[in-house]
Amino acid sequence: RNQVKRIDEVLAEAGRDELALWLYANRSERMDANVRFFEASRREFHLSRYRFAGHHVAGKRVADIACGTGYGCDYLRREAGAATVTGIDIDADTIRYATRTYGKDEVTFIQSPGHQTGLDAESFDVISSLETIEHVENDRALLEEFDRLLRPGGILVLSTPNQCPHEAHPHHVRSYDRASLEAVLETRFEILELHNQNSGSSAEFNRGQPAGIVATTTENQDLAECFIAVCRKR
Repeated sequence: RNQVKRIDEVLAEAGRDELALWLYANRSERMDANVRFFEASRREFHLSRYRFAGHHVAGKRVADIACGTGYGCDYLRREAGAATVTGIDIDADTIRYATRTYGKDEVTFIQSPGHQTGLDAESFDVISSLETIEHVENDRALLEEFDRLLRPGGILVLSTPNQCPHEAHPHHVRSYDRASLEAVLETRFEILELHNQNSGSSAEFNRGQPAGIVATTTENQDLAECFIAVCRKR
């Protein structure tokens, strides 16, 4: 009964929009942090990454690769001041939702795999790719495409879970710790900053930490729920 009521509320908010029902049905894999039926701490955990990325985008041409439902692209343009934002995601339904919900005011969306976008080389000043690299079969091919798309000296902001086993997240292809993440990033990029992100939740992989983003050190690296790296194209 409660679940039916929540669906009805969602549809009422969206004018009985079928995309709202799609989002609700796929909420375990897809989320829109601007939609209130998602749990508040989960929304904040996702939005805080985009706020962090937003420090690097003012006046820049930005690609958000594996953009999901597009709320992050909207934030980077509307709140953080990016000149343009191109959202790229492999899933057609997700791009349809993103285009109709957030596709305006210099924000566009393209359906494409992240490792082979077909976009022009050196098209972007900044790439954000948050919680993506752990999902792809060939992480080096993904980073090669990021390298190709960025102008010389361009910035990559990338995040990934820290030491998250496959059985906890079966959609992940691999798990990274600090050493393995730095090793693969350094095949193409200079790492400028590395940060821990924690949700502050009671989940095991939060490792008992308060919510927030702090600089990664040798002392706290194993306490990160996720890492966020800021990198520069060599």
